[in-house]
Amino acid sequence: MAAPTVRPEDLLRQTMEEYGVDEADLGLKEADDEEAELALLRRFLFAPPERQLTSGERHGLPLDRVHKRLRALFTMLDGRRVEIGYSDPACTDNVKVYLPKAMPAPLNDSEDLLVFKAAGLVQLGFSRFHLLDDRRVLGELYRDWVLRSAFHLLAMRYVLRRWGEEFPGLKQDLARVPYIEKAGTLRVNLTEVPRDGLPGPFLPLYQGLVVCLNWREPGPEGDPAREAVRAVDRLGNVGVAAVLLGQAQLLRESFRRHRLGPPPLPFYGGIIRPEWILADLARDLAAENEWKKGNKPLRQLMDAMARRGSIGGEPPPPDAPKLGLRARLLAKLSGPSTPSNAPAYGKLRDEANAAARETRYGAATWQSGTSPESLTDDRPAKPEDDGGKSWDEWDDTAGVYRFEATKVFTPEAPTGPLGSYERIVEANAPQIKQIRRRFAALRVDERWVSGQPDGSEIDLNRAILAVTDITAGQTPDDRIFRRFVRAKQSVAILTMVDLSGSTQGHVIHLEQTAMVLFAEGLRTLGFAHAFYGFGNTHPLDCQLCRLKGFDEAYGESVYKRLANLRANGATRMGAFIRHAAWLLDQRPESRRILMVVSDGKPEDRAEYRGKHGIRDTAMAVAEARRLGVHVYCVSIDPEEGADKYLAEIFGAGRFLKLDDMDSLPIRLPEVFRDLIT
Repeated sequence: MAAPTVRPEDLLRQTMEEYGVDEADLGLKEADDEEAELALLRRFLFAPPERQLTSGERHGLPLDRVHKRLRALFTMLDGRRVEIGYSDPACTDNVKVYLPKAMPAPLNDSEDLLVFKAAGLVQLGFSRFHLLDDRRVLGELYRDWVLRSAFHLLAMRYVLRRWGEEFPGLKQDLARVPYIEKAGTLRVNLTEVPRDGLPGPFLPLYQGLVVCLNWREPGPEGDPAREAVRAVDRLGNVGVAAVLLGQAQLLRESFRRHRLGPPPLPFYGGIIRPEWILADLARDLAAENEWKKGNKPLRQLMDAMARRGSIGGEPPPPDAPKLGLRARLLAKLSGPSTPSNAPAYGKLRDEANAAARETRYGAATWQSGTSPESLTDDRPAKPEDDGGKSWDEWDDTAGVYRFEATKVFTPEAPTGPLGSYERIVEANAPQIKQIRRRFAALRVDERWVSGQPDGSEIDLNRAILAVTDITAGQTPDDRIFRRFVRAKQSVAILTMVDLSGSTQGHVIHLEQTAMVLFAEGLRTLGFAHAFYGFGNTHPLDCQLCRLKGFDEAYGESVYKRLANLRANGATRMGAFIRHAAWLLDQRPESRRILMVVSDGKPEDRAEYRGKHGIRDTAMAVAEARRLGVHVYCVSIDPEEGADKYLAEIFGAGRFLKLDDMDSLPIRLPEVFRDLIT
């Protein structure tokens, strides 16, 4: 007698019956092994890659994903254009709103957006409702940390109430914020503080701002905070800052009696920075430049001479601001008494006229009554706004993006003598003439356009289809002609040349010549184009130096930059490709081309070597192509096997490796010609 057969399905059923689990609970009834595998892989195949901080820590929603939405919302609510910068904790300088670069982990798009919105409204409300306008109030807050924190919590309560009163549509969203865990994280500066176990005198301050079910109801020690909260809830719209400061001072005395420090602030409340608003930027700048005026006796002499008024002639108006000695001397030399035909005074007259146009203290200021301070609205950028743009970097080993691991700056490239450009043009005159002739033929797009109701020729294919339709008893399409058209193409090209340290010597001279020849050809073509050089000394100091911008006309300054390239730094190519693709994405042209000229593989110190650099650059190229940017590389890497990593980065047929480096100046224009034909 044969032994009974035990099937796996029976064993699985017995196990589930033993543990009281149904097949539907496990999701096994409708799915086979292949579907289960696809379910596991789906998040990796179709979900966007995760992003982590460079330290490896995870984070929530980054600000750059919702930056435009928040700016539009704040501008609509406040009635003025609101700019957003980076700062953690969130803050304001009464001009701009600063928010963290990303929310804390875990990622929850809807909740994180709500926390961003609430944090921005708190800081915008401080400015909109004039809580930070009084310099005396700011001075008090600057001197006392406990007072500042108490004032902040009361002001935050007032601001959120005012937003809800002015815009009832915000009430529901603002009421949800206290229930979000990360929004209610309490911090002293950047140090998190446990919400459980807070002192009783603090607790009433957090009612409506932060939710914690474990808080006990404080006794008499919480009465001062309760009274302050009631006063703020009854507060009108006049003298708000003074009332809040008075209540905060009472709270400070109460905290001092209980030997307590500053109350912690909720994450979405940010922080108040009185020093940003109180700073006298003009005075600080003048103090920094004081040494340039010479030693003390010389400064005293110059001040005495300035107090004496103008040098001869009519004195300035009584209410005119005092001019410096140099400005008065130039003004005197440029007056009508100066002989116009005296060559000795010609240069001084021109300099004086230029000074009169540029100075903030000229005669136009005296006549118009405009104060010097009102002539300019320039404000030095905050440390967070140093002109660079941060970019993520792909970590192939972990399969995640490192959040803002690189930063790219676009300064103007250094210059040199104009003669360098002239010598290159003179030495390559025959090649330039040939390039110009070839590029001139690309100015228009010549092609046959079919399906026309009228034209110079009959389109044979469409004519046959029309006859077939007639034979079959159907109405034919009468658009059986074709026409030859000549239309100008819409193209923008950005050429990015490697200026890392490895290009020193012969390579950079070839790149320099290639840039000049390419520029001469593109000038003939008339397409929008730009030239940049790249190299970095640090991941957060990637320099994409502007040789010629898209909207910059050819002139002496451009010629000097193009013909005087300087090598320095490493080749963190992924960051530069991302930034160049972003620049091209701003262009209105339908076809956008990024040309990369490099002498080797992507490489930087530490981990950005080998596979890491290659795969990050390949990911940057893929991101650029998703933006509609065509990326092509011209490599002058002499290393054998370079074709392999070039194909991995740019793809087959999207790069050209030059075995003869001396041919670069001629081949570069030819490559571009092939790209647009």
